[in-house]
Amino acid sequence: MPDAASKVRMGSVAVAAGVVVYVILDIVAQILPPHYSPIHQAESDLAVGPYGYIMRINFVIRGLLSLALIFAVAKTLGKAKLRWGMGIFGIWAVTSLLLTFFNTDILDDPKLVPVLHHTWHGELHIVLAAIGFIAAPVGAILVALVFFESGEFKSAGRVSLVLALISLMALLAMKPIAKIHASGGLGERIFLVTVLIWMLHTAFVLMAAAKKGTKENLLTDRSSLEGRALDF
Repeated sequence: MPDAASKVRMGSVAVAAGVVVYVILDIVAQILPPHYSPIHQAESDLAVGPYGYIMRINFVIRGLLSLALIFAVAKTLGKAKLRWGMGIFGIWAVTSLLLTFFNTDILDDPKLVPVLHHTWHGELHIVLAAIGFIAAPVGAILVALVFFESGEFKSAGRVSLVLALISLMALLAMKPIAKIHASGGLGERIFLVTVLIWMLHTAFVLMAAAKKGTKENLLTDRSSLEGRALDF
């Protein structure tokens, strides 16, 4: 059975690897037909079309790597301290998974004109995405505050809090950016990048903590063995 430090390390590595895979698949989906505009159209549009399954897989990956981060953080700092932060960030994870099953509605003219009618799954997709987008930076800020208040992670918590606040600002900037030549896709992608950067930073902090914890456990075990040897 792996110890707590090993579990944290495995969870953190899964997060880092998941972020890399997510970005690669996103780029692949963007390159393939029907060549939606990354500036004017939302990332979710990539899930509609002949290669839409790539983006749907990506929603699953985003949800799973977010859950892996929740697991690793909870193992490091304890569930009690993170009840609100990880609970809210968990909403981001769950909505990411649910987006897989409800395709968005594509715009007739990605720059200006919306579809003539909205489908129920398209409306639900928008609601889920909105809830998840709000939950991500709010949860991240609450988790960063717990890091900041922990003596061992105070420095990392400061960086984490700055990144989380940047993510919140990116979220608030989405609507103003969308008004600039209908650049909603660009604003959304900037926001998603800030969330992924926060997740990566958190994963690396946890990796370092797990490595330190493993070393301390080894030293403790070694001291214990030496003490027993002296008793004999």
